[in-house]
Amino acid sequence: MMKSYLLEVALLIIVFASCSKSDMLKDRPNVVANGTSSQELALGQEAATRYLAAQNGPDETGALQTLINQSASGDIIIIRAGNHYFNGTAHINKSGLTIRGEHNGTDPTNYMRKAAATPGQGVSVLDVDAGIVNTLIDWIYIDGGMLPEPNIRVFGDDTKIYNSHFRNSGHSGILIHNANRIWIEGVKAYYNYVVGISQWGSSDNRIKNCQTYENGGEGITIDGGSHNCFVENVWVHKNNVSNRGVGGIGIDGVNGANIFNCTIDETNGHAVRFQNNLNQPNDGCQVYNNNITNNQGCAISMRHPQLVTNFGQWGNTMTGNSGGSICSEL
Repeated sequence: MMKSYLLEVALLIIVFASCSKSDMLKDRPNVVANGTSSQELALGQEAATRYLAAQNGPDETGALQTLINQSASGDIIIIRAGNHYFNGTAHINKSGLTIRGEHNGTDPTNYMRKAAATPGQGVSVLDVDAGIVNTLIDWIYIDGGMLPEPNIRVFGDDTKIYNSHFRNSGHSGILIHNANRIWIEGVKAYYNYVVGISQWGSSDNRIKNCQTYENGGEGITIDGGSHNCFVENVWVHKNNVSNRGVGGIGIDGVNGANIFNCTIDETNGHAVRFQNNLNQPNDGCQVYNNNITNNQGCAISMRHPQLVTNFGQWGNTMTGNSGGSICSEL
C-alpha cells in the first residue's frame, strides 16, 4: 500500500510541474520551448560577415548596396582585394555596420575607384547617411578619379574611420557635414582637388595620427560651427598646391579648435589660417606643440583678428615661414 501511494504522489508532482510550465509559457509568448526568450536568441546570434568580390570592371554600386541592405547592426562587410569600380553612391543606411577592406597590414589592397559621375550631379563612392550612428570604416581605399564630389560623405554621428586612403577626389577626400563625434585615425587624404578632410557644422571630432598632403586647397578645414574639434599628430604637408584654399589648416566660425603635436610644412600659403569669411567669432582656439616650418606665408595668420578671441599658442616651432610667425590682416 505504501509503495502504491508514493507512486501516485510522484505522478501528481510530474503532472503539476508540466501544467505549471505550460501555463508559464502561455503567459510569456516570447519564450520558446527550451525556456530561452526570442530576444535572448537574437542577442546570441553571431554577426554576419558578407563579402564584396573585386569584379575589376563592372559597376559594383548595386552589389555593395545589396550587401548593406542585407545587413544588420553588428554585421561586417569585407571589400576584397583588387579593383572595384563605382558609377554611383553606396549608402550606409544601417547603424552599427563595419565596412572593412582587405589589406597587407600597412596599406589597403582593395581599390574602390570612381568610374563615372551621374550627368548633372556628382556622386561620392560612399555616404554614411544622416541619422545613422556607430559606423566603423577601416582599411578602405577610394580613388575619386578627379570626378566631382567627395570620395566619402559622412552625415551620421559617431562614425569611425581608420587606416584608409582617400585620394584624387574632384572635391574632398572626406567630407564631414552636420555629423558629430567623428573619429578619424591612421588615414591618408591626398591629391584631392580641394580639401583632404573637410568639416562643416560638425562638432567634437578628432583627427589623429593622419597624413593630409598635396591637396589643391587645405589639408584640413574646421569650418561652419565645427566646435571643439581636435587635430592631433597630423602631417599636413605641401597643401594648397593650386591656391584653391586658404592654407594648410583653415579655420572659420568655430570655437574650441585644438591643433597640437602636428607637423605643418611647405604649404603654398599660410600654415594655419583663420579665414573668417563667415564673420563669426573663433573663441578659445589653441595651437600648441607643433612644428610649423618652411611655409610660403605665416605660421599662423588671422584675417579680421578681432574675431579671434581667447586664442592660445605655445610650444610651437615656427621657423622658415616666409611671412613670419603670427600675422594679422584687417
